[in-house]
Amino acid sequence: MSEFSRIAVAVDGSDGSIRAARVASRLSRDTGSRLTLLHVYPILPSEIMGAVSLTAEEIERAKKSSAERVFKVVEDELSDLPDDVERTSLLGDPAEEILGYLEEHSGTLMVMGRRGRSKIQSLLLGSVSDKVVRHARSPVTLVT
Repeated sequence: MSEFSRIAVAVDGSDGSIRAARVASRLSRDTGSRLTLLHVYPILPSEIMGAVSLTAEEIERAKKSSAERVFKVVEDELSDLPDDVERTSLLGDPAEEILGYLEEHSGTLMVMGRRGRSKIQSLLLGSVSDKVVRHARSPVTLVT
């Protein structure tokens, strides 16, 4: 068993997250660590939420639907996922939710894909992986 009790991989259905899931699955198998697929449904800022007027139930349904779709994409792409893989779906700002997950689950190695943004977008907005790497108190592995 490794020093990590859990390996979590952030998945959103993108090619980068599939590559990260492939790496995380191998690491999980090789180290005997539990694997968690972590999906964050990005919620809109509260000002926009009021204008759109979605109910809590509608948001929860959208989150669940998105998570199911993303988990299916990962499972279809990776035939070697462990049988006991955990699936976790969160709601909010992806970077903040991932950081919160790491705080609550000490001993977790986070694996993430590094998505391609233009240089301008990265300068103005940053990226989820950049924010997580900068602020995480747990190890983070970025897969390109």
